Amino acid sequence: MSSIFPGIRLKNRLVSLFGRPGIRERTFLIIMSVIIGIIVGLGAILFDLLLKGGGWFFGRFLPTFFGGRPWLVALIPAIGGLCLAPFILKFPQESTAHGVPSTMEAVALNNGFIRWTSGFLAMILSTFTLSSGGSAGSEGPIIQIGSAFASGVGQFFAISGQKLRILVACGAGAGLAAIFNAPVAGVLFAVEVVLGEFSVNSFGPIAISCVAATALSRVFLFHGVLVRVPSVHVYSRWELLLYAAMGVLMGFSSIVFSQGMQFSERFFRKHVKIPAALKPAIGGLFVGVMGLFVPQILGYSYEPIIQAINGNFTATFLFLLVVAKIVSTSFTLGSGGSGGILCPSLFLGAVLGCGCGTLFHQLFPYMIKHAGGYGIVGMGAMLGAVVQAPLAAIVMIFEITGNYTLILPMMAACIIATFIHQYFMKGSIYSLSLSERGIDIYAAREVGILSNIQVKEIMEPSFERVSASASHETILKKYLSTHCDYLYILGENEALIGVISFSQLREFFLEKNLNGLVVAQDLADLNVVFLAQDESLLSSLNKFSIVDMEQLPVVTQCNGVNKMLGVLSRSRIFQTYRKEILKRVLIRS
Repeated sequence: MSSIFPGIRLKNRLVSLFGRPGIRERTFLIIMSVIIGIIVGLGAILFDLLLKGGGWFFGRFLPTFFGGRPWLVALIPAIGGLCLAPFILKFPQESTAHGVPSTMEAVALNNGFIRWTSGFLAMILSTFTLSSGGSAGSEGPIIQIGSAFASGVGQFFAISGQKLRILVACGAGAGLAAIFNAPVAGVLFAVEVVLGEFSVNSFGPIAISCVAATALSRVFLFHGVLVRVPSVHVYSRWELLLYAAMGVLMGFSSIVFSQGMQFSERFFRKHVKIPAALKPAIGGLFVGVMGLFVPQILGYSYEPIIQAINGNFTATFLFLLVVAKIVSTSFTLGSGGSGGILCPSLFLGAVLGCGCGTLFHQLFPYMIKHAGGYGIVGMGAMLGAVVQAPLAAIVMIFEITGNYTLILPMMAACIIATFIHQYFMKGSIYSLSLSERGIDIYAAREVGILSNIQVKEIMEPSFERVSASASHETILKKYLSTHCDYLYILGENEALIGVISFSQLREFFLEKNLNGLVVAQDLADLNVVFLAQDESLLSSLNKFSIVDMEQLPVVTQCNGVNKMLGVLSRSRIFQTYRKEILKRVLIRS
């Protein structure tokens, strides 16, 4: 607790710097988003340095140490997997948590709470896996790293609830933006995947974090686009049909990739009867042997993608790469290695798309001038389908390639592939991974609806009131004329004193000669359970569960008294919940 108090004091000081009460918390959230963007940007730089250092050790020192013997070089991914063993033994749960799914779980189920130390753990584990040749990506770990750091910042400042979830999304988006040099894609990914819903309150802070992180990465990591590709465009409007057909193929291929990942996780969990700490070495050994024949599948480099788009591979070899990449990534991550699936998804989309483009060029040589365009579109289609975030995928491809001429085929292929994957798989590769552990992320988000709506958004401002000195007869006439169930006793400045319910008054209906003897304050319950206007519906529903009342007053603190603003009924909460559930069902269908 002692570590929290400095955060609270610092938070109060920062908040007090700003003027009107209405903008204080909102402005403070903006400040936090800037801080998180800078911290995550620095984390991305540190992660990149670790990967380069690990690449020198595993890519230069060990091969030289082995004398360049190929069969010994094949052991390098296994050695990298073996380096994970002590961390898995020391931190068994955190070491096996995948980057994006664990972040989604924390946002949906744990109010955004993540141990900040798990960010450094993910950094170390991913460095060993990726720099030794593990077939995965660096973006999943940096999303986990950014989320953990952001959650740590929020906890230091004693931030909780929906605000902490927004900060975690800021960290996730900033991590992706920094590692891909794609700020807009980082924002959309955080909104579409991490939060799972769009909110004006969350969009601004996430965007600011992504801009801050990208600015740092552009100074120290990137100079220009991430993937340099030739300038291509659609030469014929009939070519759009071929892009759409490729989108269908991408949709079914994304299903194969997702199911391959699921199968590998189940296989290593149920059938590989060795300690969990040794499983990444087994997966690494298998990947290393594959890398002897297809070295392009090793590691997280974008060079094979660029080579495919530039037309350096034959169609046969491109389709071989698709199969090899699916298998190698499944073994790397399924065995317990640490890494992401965005880079493998881009790899699969590029090589499969270029394979399709090469075949289309052979069939229609006068219409198809360059197969590279199909590789670029294929990246977006595969990524959008796998993560079920088509808008983020479309924008990401434009940002990392700098090529904006393929907007129409990109949209067509991406939407078609996403729809096919959703129709058959009922979720993204992330939600399917959580489902394997018995976690329904969509149900968790639906429960989270109550946490994301404040009382003031749905409260009713009108209510029946009486003075504390109102007579028994006046109260009876009020009830009979208004048919209300609750009367609220207010004092000066609308201060709430008590409440009279119909059930309390019923026993006095037949009493006579009470006028002048009994007044409203005598009949009222003075220990009122009330709601704050900025309280969440989930918190208010918890209060309803401990009192036998169908309606509770909504108040705000003003000069030390509870000034009544309105009322909220239990039925209105459930009505709002049903409406929000229906919206989400219609969107997903």
